[in-house]
Amino acid sequence: MKAYLALLYAVTKQFYRDRMALFWMFAFPVLFVLLFGFVFGGSDELHLRLGVVAPAGDPVATGLLAGLEGLPMVEVSHGDLSAELSALEGGDRDGVLVLPQGLSSALSRGERAVVELYYDAAQGNTARILLAVVDQFLGEAERRQAGVSRSFVLVRKPIQAREFRPIDYMLPGVVAMALMQLGLFGVAATLLQMRERKILRRFWATPVPRATFIGAQVTQRVGIALLQAGIITVVGHFVFSVPILGAPALMAGVVILGALTFVSLGYFIASLSRTVEAGSALMQVVNFPMMFLSGIFWPVEWMPGFLRPVIYALPLTYLGDALRQAMVRASPMFPLWVDLAVLGAWLSLCGLFSVWLFKWE
Repeated sequence: MKAYLALLYAVTKQFYRDRMALFWMFAFPVLFVLLFGFVFGGSDELHLRLGVVAPAGDPVATGLLAGLEGLPMVEVSHGDLSAELSALEGGDRDGVLVLPQGLSSALSRGERAVVELYYDAAQGNTARILLAVVDQFLGEAERRQAGVSRSFVLVRKPIQAREFRPIDYMLPGVVAMALMQLGLFGVAATLLQMRERKILRRFWATPVPRATFIGAQVTQRVGIALLQAGIITVVGHFVFSVPILGAPALMAGVVILGALTFVSLGYFIASLSRTVEAGSALMQVVNFPMMFLSGIFWPVEWMPGFLRPVIYALPLTYLGDALRQAMVRASPMFPLWVDLAVLGAWLSLCGLFSVWLFKWE
């Protein structure tokens, strides 16, 4: 019994000292539950932003507007058609409903009123929910008019030339994820292993300039990033018919900037970590929130509002948004210059802290 207790104490102490085992056994499952719980387990209703273009002084249009404003999940905005469509293309609206001129007169003559709904097909589920909500609202308005079987004809008008599918949204996200993991696991993990095996110390002792060593590593990672992005894009285009609509130079530029950003983040993690185990745990802590909270696999609009500050602080949020704009011309979360500026800021900060903190042994 004494030997048994001694062995039990020894193996428990050994397990406690293994930081990676502790992370994977306890922290990782809890983190996974929290992330998916926040995304899919929230009680908040979906919030739809609907722009409405309506004729002034029309009593039917006024009644429809009042009814739309009474819907709990719909935020109604008013404006002219060009302004509302610009807001839709900029990502500030989920749809634009256009009520025709002479609406009351047409209905009094027993004619059908053609109502147009412009929407962003790239939003996927959000667009489908918006279409269903507007169609149900118009159907309820018809039922309140006695003796009128069909008053409104809803014409759906996506602002894109073709319907977006989930794979069209996800393909740029997969490219963004690959670039992130290249920086985390292809740079930080490699540097920590080289430091632990004293390889970095040997490089430090050679006459090869440190800038040359780092420059060769960064160049090789950027080359891998371009190859990764090219393979993923070709597979998505030819196997799943994802339309690649952006200019090749723009896509390559975004990929290079994203790769440099996450390579610098990898160097920063390697600078903070003293051991491979500590670095691996830190990489996972960085990796999983970015994968699930940055909007690369599902829209940010699905996530609860209190997570928005975290989402907007993650560099992968901006890389995914920039790649969607550059590759498939999806509606942006932010203007492209904002995405590029934030990625550049992350690149600069991580690079400066890495130079300050990095140790060769």
